[in-house]
Parts: sequence; C-alpha cells; structure tokens
Amino acid sequence: MKKLLFRIPKSHAPKYQRLAEGIRTSIKEGYLRPGDILPSTRELSKILKFDRHTVMNAFRELISEGWIEAQEKVRYRVVETLPSTFLQPRETIRRDFQPSSALIELARPVAMGDYQEAKTFKHSFPSGFPDPRLFPLKEFKSYLYDALKSSDVLGYGNPVGERGLLEQISIYLRRIRNVSDRTIVVTNGSQEAIFLLSQLLVKPGDYVVIEALGYPPAIEALRFAGAQIIPVPVDEEGIVTEYLEKQIKQKKIRMIYVTPLHQYPTTVTLSARRRLHLYELAYKHGILILEDDYDHEFHYKSQPVAPLASFDPGGLVMYVSTFSKILFPSARLGFMAVPPAIGKEIAKLKRISSRQNEQILQKTLSLWMISGGFERHLGRVRRAYELRLKAMDEILTEIKMDHPKISWNIPDGGMALWLNTGENSSSLAMRAREKKILLHPEKNFLLDCKDGTHLRLGFSGQTSAENIAGLKALSIILRK
Repeated sequence: MKKLLFRIPKSHAPKYQRLAEGIRTSIKEGYLRPGDILPSTRELSKILKFDRHTVMNAFRELISEGWIEAQEKVRYRVVETLPSTFLQPRETIRRDFQPSSALIELARPVAMGDYQEAKTFKHSFPSGFPDPRLFPLKEFKSYLYDALKSSDVLGYGNPVGERGLLEQISIYLRRIRNVSDRTIVVTNGSQEAIFLLSQLLVKPGDYVVIEALGYPPAIEALRFAGAQIIPVPVDEEGIVTEYLEKQIKQKKIRMIYVTPLHQYPTTVTLSARRRLHLYELAYKHGILILEDDYDHEFHYKSQPVAPLASFDPGGLVMYVSTFSKILFPSARLGFMAVPPAIGKEIAKLKRISSRQNEQILQKTLSLWMISGGFERHLGRVRRAYELRLKAMDEILTEIKMDHPKISWNIPDGGMALWLNTGENSSSLAMRAREKKILLHPEKNFLLDCKDGTHLRLGFSGQTSAENIAGLKALSIILRK
C-alpha cells in the first residue's frame, strides 16, 4: 500500500474511534476495496504518529464490526465479502428499504391515551398523587445507605420480592388491614399486579365486570388480556350489586374488578350491605374478585373498613395495593396478596415479565418499616391530607355562593374529591386547558366516553394554598 487511502476525521472522539471511522468511510466510498491489505499496526502507528495500542484498538473495532479481518496475526485486510448495503449511498438505501407497515402491524392495539405532563399547566389537581415534598428524604437516605451494605441487594433476587420486605408487608397487612394467610408478591406498583393477574386468570372472551365509572389503566389491562367488559353502575353505596346479580344470570362472569374502600373515581365507600351481597354472589357463582385497595391508609372520618380479602373463606379475592401513594410516585412498589393456590404461578409469570423488582429500594423500605419510620411518616401525611381536604371544602363553599349549581360530598377518605359542576365537565375541561388548568372530567372514567358533569379533583399532591389558587382560577371559567 503506497499511500494511505483514508482520512482521519476531526472530532472529540478518542483517536482509535476516529481512525476506525476513517477506514470505515474509505471502505464505504470505494477507496479501500474488498481484499485490500492494510499496513501493519506497527507501520501505521509510525506513519500516523499514533501509539501502536491506539491502532490495534481501531483494528479490533473494525474486525468486530466485520469490515476487516486479521490474517496470520500480522496482516490485516478488508474482508472479501461486504454486505452490498454498506457500499451504497444513504439515499439508495432509503429508497430500497422502505418501511413496511405490514411488518409492524400491532397484534393487540393498546387503547390508552398518551402520557400527559402536568408540569406544562399553571394549575392542576393530580388525581391520587402523594406530595413528594412531605417525604422525609434525609431519614430515608440513612436506611438506603444501610441497605447498600448488604451485598445481596446487588444481585438477582426472588421474583416474589425481597425476603425482609415480604415479612414486613405480611405483618403490616395482618395488623393494619386484617389480611393474613396469603401469598405476597411485590410488583411494580399496583398496576403491574393487576396486569399479571389479568394475564394469568382471564382468558380471551371471558366476561369481566367493572364499575361503570372506573380506573382506565386497570380496565385496559383486563381488556388487553382479552376480557369482554361489562360495566355495572355505581351510586352513593358503591357498585350496584342488584344490577350485578341480573348480569350474572345472563352471562357467565369470570371476574369482578372493584375499588370498594374509595371507589375510583367517585370516592364512595362500598356499604356493608353491598359488600356482603357482592361476596355472596361471587361465592355462589364461582366468580373471582380483583380488589384494588389503592389508598387504604388515607381514611379520615373513622378507621377504614377492612378489605374484602380480610374475610375470604372461598379463596376468591385477589388483593392488590401500592406503597407509591405513601412514598412518592416514582417508587414503583406495589404488591398483591393472593390465595396460596396461585402464588407459585404468579411468581413464574413475574419472571417472564419483569424478572423481579429492584432490590435496593425493597431492602430500604423493609428497614424503614422495621424502624417504625414508615408508620410515623404515614401519620404525618394523613393529617396533612385531611387538612387539605378541609381547605378544599371551605373554598368550594365560598365558590358555591357565586355558582350554586356545584355540589359535592366530603369523602370519608382518599386523595381526591368528586365535584358535580352542574354543566358539561368535558367542555369545562377544554376551556380550562386554554387557561393552563388541567382537569379530569367524568368522561375520562366512563367506558362509553360520554360527557358527564363531574370532575375528579385531587387534593393530596398540592398544598392547600396551591389547591385554593387553582380552584379560584377554575371558578372564573365556571358558567353562571
């Protein structure tokens, strides 16, 4: 090779990468042809005044990519057979390799809207969000450091969860929620728990009952599993079990998905009469119950009603909950407490979906729970959220003087309020968006997507002052 047939580009990349790029470009443009012999690493390092190791690293990269090959350990040459695509101009490649929509046709379209970033709005009422500013980060950090001292948190762990956290969840459920004798599986939030249970227990074509006003991601998880969805009305006592009974007589129901403590989105608590009727119907007809107890800890008027899973002699209730409402939104730590009969199957399914949850956060939370810090924090945020609900009630009472058509009931607990605006809430939400106010209208929670008159107003994720400012801005665009 009498002269170098490549140029080394100027950039901030390491020398060996720039040398490799120069040779690669020369091959693409035809200056170096298949079979051409390259200088030895020693010779090339003298010509370029590069360290020999730099040249060797460049050659190794080109060999691994298939551009050149080594012969007899000292000679390097351009490979004899290069994919023709490498040697074509970029425009030709684009012309010859047009994307084919048929190749990427979705097997199962996902009926979910795009993620919406609330930070782009001046006012918002995040639905069921905790306030991260209340989280004792400094205290939690100390347990994080302790967790990192355990070498086992850096490796693979049990798909069902970190042993210490499983023990603490078991104790907590038995003591606080009266739920015991169940297999516990830690999940990426309650949403993954719902998804896994849907995949394991629902066959395509199965009928699944949901509350007519419900939580869209859970409904879509069930639909994605192939369920045929049957909405059942909700009133001031929760899901209308009399209507449910009529549906059971007409169709073979596989599962019922409910949010009995704080119905999502209306916040009502399922009455004792309806709870008993619901379980009796499920037991009599062999129907599974998927109980989503997403914010159990935030109940203000009294002790929260025990979950359906606390009395489940028939082993029908699949109980899911989350720690994300207590910690912070990005802490994707949820769990399910299921009858032992399906615990092993869930663990297998977990292994092929997400393998396991992140070990370090699990260990940290278990240490925090052992110390008592978890429940102390819970007590603080419960009091803070109760005060925010009271402040929201007071400002709405003031607004009602100018807008007597609005109405609401103070929920027994939860993290949001269900406000009847007395007008089309979808239209109101659109007008609010123009004023940089993000609202969640009733339409968002209805399976048929019809317009309603209600808004779900979260109060926990913002201070009372922030909630008041947002509601005052909202009152300006409410119709008289």
